[in-house]
Amino acid sequence: MDYHKFVLYLHILGICLPVALTYILLFNIFTSQPINPISIGILAFGYMVMIKFNPIFQMLWDRWTQKK
Repeated sequence: MDYHKFVLYLHILGICLPVALTYILLFNIFTSQPINPISIGILAFGYMVMIKFNPIFQMLWDRWTQKK
């Protein structure tokens, strides 16, 4: 596999996993299931890494918040 394609897939997973974990935690709250404190820490870490270091997310954010 091409190195750049592999890095692209890692960046895409870096966006998908924190978003999916957010939905899982919301589902656990609405169904009164226990939430592990480590999940909240992983969620915060995932969003921090996504916002700071993910160039795909930064490009998408610039496109979404662009003034017309």
